[in-house]
Amino acid sequence: MFLLVLLLAFVAVVVAFYLVYVPMKNNVAQSVERRKASVARQLDEMFIFIPVEHLPVIKLASAAAVGLIIFLLVYGSKPPAPLVAAGVGAIIGYYGPELLIAFLRKQRRKQFAEQLVDGLVLLSNGLRAGFSLQQALEMLVEESRPPLSQEFELVLSEFKVGVDLDKSLENCAKRTRDADLELAIIAVSITRQMGGNIAEIFDRIVSMVRARKLLEGKVESLTAQGRLQATVVALLPYVFGFFVTKINPELMRLLWTTIPGFLALVAVVVLDLAGYFWVRKVADVRY
Repeated sequence: MFLLVLLLAFVAVVVAFYLVYVPMKNNVAQSVERRKASVARQLDEMFIFIPVEHLPVIKLASAAAVGLIIFLLVYGSKPPAPLVAAGVGAIIGYYGPELLIAFLRKQRRKQFAEQLVDGLVLLSNGLRAGFSLQQALEMLVEESRPPLSQEFELVLSEFKVGVDLDKSLENCAKRTRDADLELAIIAVSITRQMGGNIAEIFDRIVSMVRARKLLEGKVESLTAQGRLQATVVALLPYVFGFFVTKINPELMRLLWTTIPGFLALVAVVVLDLAGYFWVRKVADVRY
């Protein structure tokens, strides 16, 4: 009887493991593939041609390097501080490449938005000089700098292989996700279909964009104090903890050597991050 119960329990565990493991394995594999596709698309948008298959190796190497560096920096501390610090550093290093990609992508979009106004002015001048839209785009590619020249060079490349010019411009707007470019492309598409002066459309869009950027500058200056306060208040616990550790290391050692201290440390970090993002959200004015 005991053997029968043991056998049934074993079968139940195997069936439960199969029912849970297989769907979880498939979901994890699908999630990894989606993440790879997303990172590959982001790299292509930034004209960084790195095989996405190398990303896991890069992430593991980054995790090992950052973890090792932090471990060596805090090696003189009492255990288990070096191991905890190395573990945190490894986690940061593992997600570091993706965070770097997101940062570079944001900077590229910001730089593109800053160059777009001058690019629209150049297109308007080219159209007034008698150039066609394609010729004006070619002049823009020759006279401007990356990332603006790269994006419109890709537009021209798509057009030369048979893609409609309006569709190529729409693809450019999808890659850059720039609201001003989307507005300009919609205006150009409507004007090309219905007839009109594209150069005048560009001049109006440039005037509107400049006025909006002036408003953005005023908003940024008015909310700068709130963002600075959020940063200062968020860093205060860590700066205070650093000096207290130097003054009384035995007292601060309780934070990572005891369970209540470790829970308190986690609560401090979570609440501090929540407060920081909350204040930044309040200071983020939508217009």
